[in-house]
Amino acid sequence: MTSAYQHKLPIWLTLGAGYREWLRMLPALRRLVVNAFLIVLAISVLDQFIPASLEEQEPFGTAISLAEAAVRAFLLAPILIAIHRFIILDEITETYAVPIGEPAFRRFFGWLFAFEVLAGLPFDFLSALQGLNATLAATTVWFVGALVVSVALMVRLSILPPAIAVEAPGARPAAALEDTKGWALRIFAIFCVAVIPWLAVDLAVTALIGRGIAVTGSIPGMIGLVFGAILQTVLLTLAAVIASLLFIALGAHERRHARPSAPA
Repeated sequence: MTSAYQHKLPIWLTLGAGYREWLRMLPALRRLVVNAFLIVLAISVLDQFIPASLEEQEPFGTAISLAEAAVRAFLLAPILIAIHRFIILDEITETYAVPIGEPAFRRFFGWLFAFEVLAGLPFDFLSALQGLNATLAATTVWFVGALVVSVALMVRLSILPPAIAVEAPGARPAAALEDTKGWALRIFAIFCVAVIPWLAVDLAVTALIGRGIAVTGSIPGMIGLVFGAILQTVLLTLAAVIASLLFIALGAHERRHARPSAPA
């Protein structure tokens, strides 16, 4: 990684590198990527069997959301660790395994679960405000505030999971915050621009399938579930690759005294 890249973090160059590394990763870790798709699909299918009335009833709705986030984080953690290690260390993981006895895995799972909770927190907060019959203006202000705080934290801590995955000695929240200081807007822009084309694909496919996509058990609904799982797998693995590259470019404190990284 060149000095210019580390200091400037150009958006388009980073995106280009991210997609190149993602395409290089797919065949190398294809079995794990297929496992990620099956995990995401299974969780989506199981979610269809939870009654909407139960999800909307508090505190059951929050408990269900947390349980789903924990299961998702636990099952996907080995795959995301493998992706980070492939991009940063050029290490290929052949099989899916959950090394629950390893401290690094438990730390990674804990932070991945924290990211899942952070991602859903603004919407849980919105539901709580609506349940309290708050005014539209107050609900909007508090929701936007919660969304900004949630996104800001995830952006600033985005290089922490890769650091934990490669067992960098300096893998701590404080170090991640220090290394991403001043880069938050660029990191946010990189992730946003990476996601936009896939959101366009999602809208196009949803429009093509039609309203039947919302009907549980229907053929359009099942097609929608499969497509949704594919899209989530794409975004999940692509985000992991980009986070790995950001760690290589910015993770000076986490990488200190760590093993030399393979060039991306």
